[in-house]
Amino acid sequence: MSVPRSLIWSPAPTAELQLNLHRAVAGPAALVPVASGTVLLPRRQIGFAAALRLADQVRRTGSSALLVRWSPAGEVWTDGAVSGYTGAPRRLVGLLRWWRLDAKPGAADLPPDVAEVRALVDEGRADAWVTTLPSEAGLPINTVLPVVPVTQGGSPLA
Repeated sequence: MSVPRSLIWSPAPTAELQLNLHRAVAGPAALVPVASGTVLLPRRQIGFAAALRLADQVRRTGSSALLVRWSPAGEVWTDGAVSGYTGAPRRLVGLLRWWRLDAKPGAADLPPDVAEVRALVDEGRADAWVTTLPSEAGLPINTVLPVVPVTQGGSPLA
């Protein structure tokens, strides 16, 4: 994994989140329904500032959203109020934004189903959806926020 990856988790239901993000012309991202809510997987090349804007839009719908950005060197996360990091994540956010985050040492507290999605992203199992996302929002429905189906008894992105 050479490109930093990002995910946004919200306890909001997937359908509600999808509709509100479409109305706001926010995205693009693949939505993964999980038992604890919804995981958004933004396009692979998204920068931290753009991921923060997307997380803010998700918070308007789901009342909370946790943004996690990681690479082999480290991880940084924020829920909009509190931020944390592991490893050496400054390159993930940029120096100026790093100081504004005021991140404290500590790993993100992900629900188990979200941690499973993250592990599948690390394996490359989400790349088929994420690499085909357009670079900007404002495109027709179903090309901006595809919902990844979850089969009964199967893993998301399986």
